[in-house]
Amino acid sequence: MQTKKHLFTPSRLRATRKNWSWKFLFLLLPLLNIPLAGEAKKEGIGVVLSGGAARGFAHLGALQALEDYGIVPTHVSGSSMGAILGAVYAAGVPVSRIYSFARQQHYLLMYRPSFNGALFHTTFIKQMLDHLIPNNNTFESLQKKMYVCISNLNTAKYEIVGSGSLKDKIVASASIPFVFEPSVIGNFTYVDGGLTNNLPVEPLLDSCKYIIGISVNSIDRTLSQEEVKGAKGIHRAVTMVVVANEEQRRHLCNFYIEIKQAGKFSVLDFHRIEEFYAAGYNATVEYIEKNPGIMKLSRFEN
Repeated sequence: MQTKKHLFTPSRLRATRKNWSWKFLFLLLPLLNIPLAGEAKKEGIGVVLSGGAARGFAHLGALQALEDYGIVPTHVSGSSMGAILGAVYAAGVPVSRIYSFARQQHYLLMYRPSFNGALFHTTFIKQMLDHLIPNNNTFESLQKKMYVCISNLNTAKYEIVGSGSLKDKIVASASIPFVFEPSVIGNFTYVDGGLTNNLPVEPLLDSCKYIIGISVNSIDRTLSQEEVKGAKGIHRAVTMVVVANEEQRRHLCNFYIEIKQAGKFSVLDFHRIEEFYAAGYNATVEYIEKNPGIMKLSRFEN
């Protein structure tokens, strides 16, 4: 007569206990805050600065308000004007100095005629960067991790750059089509990053524990027929494209600050810097007061 084998022999019991020990440890990993193999630990606070030409000066007010509440970003990502101001901020230049410098500039100098696929040259942008961050021409030289979004005309795709040469990427990111001449880097031609990705949150997703998105663009959805004629219609069409690609990404941010007041002014209103700054500061303070959860980022330490 054949005897039945026991299901739980001593050796099998030991093997079972061993397997369950590993399973129990695996279940405890999230509670112990131990990252799994291949999983990068997210650290720091990222801020995404949208493009918006002159409206972008509202970012200065927003950044100052965040710092006044003890919220200091460690990573920055930006398009167009967001890339310009973001890079200077990432270099360690205080917001107050950037704002003071911006107020003293003669922006008519930006409009130097060009015959290279646009109305104006971009030399003024590089001169501003050379003055504010003379010793920084690589991403690696900045104090904060920085990413810049640029639009590749050849491939019809956006690219996000975070290493290598810096100022040529910033100029490219701010090269508004038809307004400023495009930038040629290597074998490709680049224009304004905001055209394809005006809220470049993607590079921060894997590295930042918290992400703050800041947009200086908003759109009135109730305009009359008269208000969309001629040049106004062209400007609105571009704004629609920009706002649409921002809306695809805003949900990826933990906190999203929309500076609606800035959207009421033209992207070429460089003489309204004080108003843009105030709009950015006030909108951010209002957001913080309505969303106190953001205060967990105050004096945040990795």
